[in-house]
Amino acid sequence: MKLSLVFPPWFKEFGNYQAAARRISTFPPLNLCIVAAIAKKAGWEVQLIDAHIEGLNDDELIKAVGDFNPDLIGLTAATPFYPNAARVARMLKQALGKPIVMGGPHVTYFGAKAFVDGLDYLVIGECETVLTEFLEQFEKGNRYPDVLGIMTHKEEEVFYRGGAPTVSNLDTASLPERSLLKHELYMMGTSKGRKRYTSFQMSRGCPFSCIFCASDLYGKKVRRRSIDNVVEELKMVLHQYKVEHIYFVDDVLTLDRAYIFKLCDAIEKHQLKFTFESSTRADLWDEALAVRLKQCGLVRISFGLESADDHVRELMKKGVSLDSHIVANKINNRLGIETTNSAIIGLPGDTRESINRTVQYICSQRELQHITLNIAIPYPGTEMFKMVERGDHGLKLVEEDFSKFQRYGSAVMDVGDLKAGELIDIQSMALMRIYACWWRWIPIIKRFGIETIFITAFRTSLALLESQYRKLKRSLSALSSRPLSPPPAAPSSSSAKPPIEQPSRETVLV
Repeated sequence: MKLSLVFPPWFKEFGNYQAAARRISTFPPLNLCIVAAIAKKAGWEVQLIDAHIEGLNDDELIKAVGDFNPDLIGLTAATPFYPNAARVARMLKQALGKPIVMGGPHVTYFGAKAFVDGLDYLVIGECETVLTEFLEQFEKGNRYPDVLGIMTHKEEEVFYRGGAPTVSNLDTASLPERSLLKHELYMMGTSKGRKRYTSFQMSRGCPFSCIFCASDLYGKKVRRRSIDNVVEELKMVLHQYKVEHIYFVDDVLTLDRAYIFKLCDAIEKHQLKFTFESSTRADLWDEALAVRLKQCGLVRISFGLESADDHVRELMKKGVSLDSHIVANKINNRLGIETTNSAIIGLPGDTRESINRTVQYICSQRELQHITLNIAIPYPGTEMFKMVERGDHGLKLVEEDFSKFQRYGSAVMDVGDLKAGELIDIQSMALMRIYACWWRWIPIIKRFGIETIFITAFRTSLALLESQYRKLKRSLSALSSRPLSPPPAAPSSSSAKPPIEQPSRETVLV
């Protein structure tokens, strides 16, 4: 039996920011690599196509899959890319007529609501515990398999026994089948130059409760692989596939301090040479950790600063002080570790004033050398998504097209009297203001390159000018259609005083 796994193209979903996305967000589809490993162990022949990194158009993708002639086609998609993945499923179904299965966080959350024409099966939850049985039943000709975690349908009737059990011991899970990837296409810019890279997962789960994160899909309990198991995969990645840089995609890299020091000891013991990056919380960072990680290859770490407004910070349930971010960045700047600080606008409780406070804070702190500024998106599975459904804090969903659920150049909810369209303009202006600070130029050039920065800045500026032009045009149109008012009556006495016009109190973000 043959299985064709397809990662649909998605760069165009980022609009004006697609050049930057192409530069730094070409993550290998590890989930499909895991599916491939399980299928190969079950005796299947597997094809894996990363259509976006390979630059395939629709006709080329149909031909590539058709030439392989699979018995089953598999797709994956996070929420922003689900509409395009569903489109690709319909396209492949119409062209090839093969059964199609889709997994990923979006279908896990929505279940039967994610069924569209072209999809025959959904994998709900972690696939490792159920995929082998599903493939065995499929190979036997059972097109409506009675397997936990597998959802199927016949006409209007949905068949589903319940979600897949989680993998309690990650050491028993199959290592990703990376041999199917075109490793030479995955490159990442670092302070040490552009390097062949891959993503890598050592743990699943997060104990924290940030309202904008869907980590609950993996659960609050953190499950970790053993150090020996991690080292085994690191050796494979470095020696077999010649990877030079690794992105550890764990939710909080330094959550278990002792584990990280043991990992560093193992990297040193086995003489594994590579650079790497990851993300963590600023309050779980200190000089001893930073020094040890740098000794083993750390070149970049990301912190989630989010907002500088006290009320917004309380609502988002992050629980990390601003001082922690300054201290952590000072340590890294002194050690030469590149640090990305992620901020978010349009969070529950945000106003024009609170966003301006956040931007002013960022501009005033020279320790914060690299900033990303996202628009808050209520992804399915997050607490913020539930808050929007309830209408908490004036949140209102104004866009139900999931392809618009992007953090750059797109906004899908109003926040109080802040309209979604206004947030897009504020994001553009704020990024220009933040990167007008000269000391931020070198880190951003090293990461993205001058060409990418120029293309992104030009497209963003053009979009902002177009937005302002549309607003001016609407204002002039409204003004021209307004009936002329008669001149005001003369005051009744010489002692009457003209009314005093109050200045606007609206905060303008420029």
